[in-house]
Amino acid sequence: MKTYSTGGPKLSTGFLLPFILQMAFIAFQLPCYAQTKGNISGKVVDPQGIPIEYVSVGLLYEDGKMVKGALSDSTGKFTFSAVPDGKYLVKVTGVSYHPLTTQSFVISVENRILDLGLLKLKEDSKLLNAVVISAQKKLVEQTIDKTVINVENSILSEGNTALELLERAPGVKVGEDGQISLKGRSGVLVMINGKSTYLSPKELSTLLKGTNSSSISKIEIMSNPSAKYDAAGNGGIINIQMKKNMKTGLNGSVSLNGGASRNARYGSALSLNYRNDKVNVYGSYDYGYRGETEYLDFVRRFYDNGNAGGIASRASYQDTETDEPLHTNNFRLGLDYELDSSNTIGLLINGNVGKYTHDSKTGNRLISGDGTIISRMATTNYDQQNWKNLTYNVNYLHKFKKEGRTFSADADFASNSFTSNLNLKTTTLPSTDGQAGITTNRRGYIPAVTDVYLAKIDYADPLTKTIKLESGLKSSIIQSDNNLRYDVLNNGNWEYDSNGSNHFKYKEQIHAGYFNINKEFKGFSVQAGLRGEYTRTQGHQITTDSLLIRSYFQLFPSVFINKPIGGNHQIQAAYSRRIERPDYGDLNPFRVFRDPLLFYQGNPFLKPELINTFQLSHSFKGKYTTAINYNQTTDVITWLSGQIDSLNTTFESPQNLNRLINYGISFTASTTFIEWWNGTHFANIFRNEYKGNVQNNTFNNNTTSFSFNSQNSFKAGKGYTMELSGFYYSGSVYGISTYKGSYAISTGVQKNILKDKGNIKLMVNDIFQSNRYREQTKYQNIDMYTNKRPDSRRIMLSLSYRFGNQDISKKDRKTGSEEIQNRVKGGG
Repeated sequence: MKTYSTGGPKLSTGFLLPFILQMAFIAFQLPCYAQTKGNISGKVVDPQGIPIEYVSVGLLYEDGKMVKGALSDSTGKFTFSAVPDGKYLVKVTGVSYHPLTTQSFVISVENRILDLGLLKLKEDSKLLNAVVISAQKKLVEQTIDKTVINVENSILSEGNTALELLERAPGVKVGEDGQISLKGRSGVLVMINGKSTYLSPKELSTLLKGTNSSSISKIEIMSNPSAKYDAAGNGGIINIQMKKNMKTGLNGSVSLNGGASRNARYGSALSLNYRNDKVNVYGSYDYGYRGETEYLDFVRRFYDNGNAGGIASRASYQDTETDEPLHTNNFRLGLDYELDSSNTIGLLINGNVGKYTHDSKTGNRLISGDGTIISRMATTNYDQQNWKNLTYNVNYLHKFKKEGRTFSADADFASNSFTSNLNLKTTTLPSTDGQAGITTNRRGYIPAVTDVYLAKIDYADPLTKTIKLESGLKSSIIQSDNNLRYDVLNNGNWEYDSNGSNHFKYKEQIHAGYFNINKEFKGFSVQAGLRGEYTRTQGHQITTDSLLIRSYFQLFPSVFINKPIGGNHQIQAAYSRRIERPDYGDLNPFRVFRDPLLFYQGNPFLKPELINTFQLSHSFKGKYTTAINYNQTTDVITWLSGQIDSLNTTFESPQNLNRLINYGISFTASTTFIEWWNGTHFANIFRNEYKGNVQNNTFNNNTTSFSFNSQNSFKAGKGYTMELSGFYYSGSVYGISTYKGSYAISTGVQKNILKDKGNIKLMVNDIFQSNRYREQTKYQNIDMYTNKRPDSRRIMLSLSYRFGNQDISKKDRKTGSEEIQNRVKGGG
């Protein structure tokens, strides 16, 4: 056996201390001539002490004049920052509760930080039996550290998949093969319910296509996460939060949707929930069918001198039509049980089972420089893929007597299995009359199994009124087995293809620990965190009996400094260090054929990439956020194209480039132009500079790009609501390739029915069918152009109905182990 053992990336944190000191100096110096101000906080709870989320909290002068307002968060907490000296009151109002007004209090030099403690609201029995006025959360909510998209409030989410929802998210771009980037940075960590999926990008793309919007509550986008989160994800983190009912008694919902793009689409969903003082039992199931047809044009030019340029000696023109029917089944079953007021245990099972078929017909013409047809080929590619993702979770939560001090523990096991049955048939057609055609047949069977084992504990403790500590430990073990077998048809008999077949096993261990300390000073706050991760990977190429082992320890610091200025401004400086490890799909060197002239191949010698990211942001009135960011990635993993001229064949393989520099400025605005028109708008200007060595030649590919995203909601009266959204991406670069711009505009309308317990929605996505992927690569001997036209224009009609008790009087608890399955392909 050939064994290779290498260390990981070198630890380089020498620049960190000067940076922290510089950021702290900046924070201290920010308009210190402004008057030092105070902070007021508290927590809103019901008579049983259960936190009440999203109720109105007003800060008033002693004479009753309004100063500013806020909403309690998901834990019932609220905060007023940068409050000038003076006498104040706090008034809390919520639907079905009596208003509560505190006694007056004073903010002064001696009392800058004030915690009002628990503010208990009493239920109003009259209002409980009256008509309930519902206050719906905004479609897009923007804070200084994250963007939240409330999917369940969106008309345009109906009948979509999770991947299609991400296409419309501010700052997010989804590539032609499902690669996800954020503000121009690839390597985004996608989490489901806070758990990494440990899937390859292709598998993750399939999983997201198989996750229906009807089961999604919201999407959280974090471009600069803290040390509490996994260090993976150079481009940041996107967390997809699934729905979980929080209402007492027996209740549920049912929904149906149907429509068409180039093919039919339809689906249905059912959720049930029962909750009392001790027990919460919940479950959901949804089914979706997505018919889709896409078109691909692929042009390649070949040059005798080996360099792209001048007159091509021959050119290949390829056109492909692909039918891609997708059947998905998602289910979720859980139990939470309160042992007492301090201890809660929970069990959870998530499942995602589906079938995807890739049925394509490809025509290829190879033409000489003088226009003579050299060859013609017709290829059919039928690939049926099946997957099953099951995740089992046991969780425990302990609440100490001290308010805010908690301990949680989680254990997870996730089983992810995928199979691909491929049949590739190519007929070389006669270029002139009288010639006979030649047919070749190849079939492939690709079973892949990935198991994930996870254990995690977290501890949170507000040490004082101004200092909060978070810490935790986490261990994960991944085992992946991918056994590819190819057979070729020879004289009517299937024969094993030893050159194309491959068996690859991959094991990965990550053991991590972290701590975060948040300290509030007079006039600003600092959060500093440090995460340490030990990684050991082992890739065993059984076919060639070679073993590649890597082990390394890395530190991932993060620093956030927040400073309010006056009553309307807030500035944040942030730094974090992150890592992107190659997944087993990148490392597995086997070949997967799209057709006889195009294949993909992994690289077992890939190194993990490391990124240092800096951001300075400013928020005005909590509605307008401007952010300047600079990021530098070393050993950046990039899929690059190669070409075998003698065989007229193109391939793609991942390589480590020297460096990627990304910097830019973004602007987010939450607007209310008119009382009935709310909107969130995102604009981003960024520059990407790729530098590296490809085929023994140094290259530098760079460009400045622009993106814009706008989400608008209109209240039309009589229960009608309308939405209009659109996005635009200018040209961009990736590795040695250049991408053309694209845009899409979508709209929809909703009507509440059945006494507001139901609604009916009609939406049209990508009205002008303008969302397409156009790629140009021109480097050395490579000259090719790709134009992919997905099935993006569709019309959908949906109906949903809520039944049972709709009273929310008990707070849902999120399990602590929600960060694990993203590079394997599985559940959340």
